[in-house]
Amino acid sequence: MITHILKAICVLCTAACAAAAFTSCGSTESSSSSASSTASSATADSGSESETQAELKAKELIEKTLAEAPDDLIDATTEKGDTSDHGFDKFCKKLYFGTMPDDLADGAISYASTGGNADEISVLKAADPAKQGELTKILEQRRDMRHRDFEGYKPEELPKIENAEVFEAGGFSILVIADNADDIQKAFEKNA
Repeated sequence: MITHILKAICVLCTAACAAAAFTSCGSTESSSSSASSTASSATADSGSESETQAELKAKELIEKTLAEAPDDLIDATTEKGDTSDHGFDKFCKKLYFGTMPDDLADGAISYASTGGNADEISVLKAADPAKQGELTKILEQRRDMRHRDFEGYKPEELPKIENAEVFEAGGFSILVIADNADDIQKAFEKNA
């Protein structure tokens, strides 16, 4: 009996932590935007077609990539420099294992704001290019943490996390957790 109660408490704590981590990491402005409106604003914000790929910021790269390989569950984005209570800078250290905004030249995270889905895209660029590989390892740790978060909370999300992609493209370290992670990875590699 006690074992069942302890198990239930652990499951509830894990669920609460997972929900808190994702329902509080986007600004309210970006939480209300949909992937389609994000994609259409990417076209308007990215400038002319002659703009070089190297000029894309992390958030713009995510938007351009999701326009080509959509994930309908991802509906919120926050980027480095967002210091709001629910912004990237506020949660950078927690989400990326001690990484501070000053450690990054650029960064953004797009995610499913409901907190009930594991879908996430994290894009990070180190302020010191020699430390880019460290960010890639941190994103691998993030993927593993998401797996632990969802094990007792919503195990049907685990295959998505197990098939997540962590890679480098265009000077960025990238984590993609989505049903179509392979397609999103290909789009990132093309756009970065």
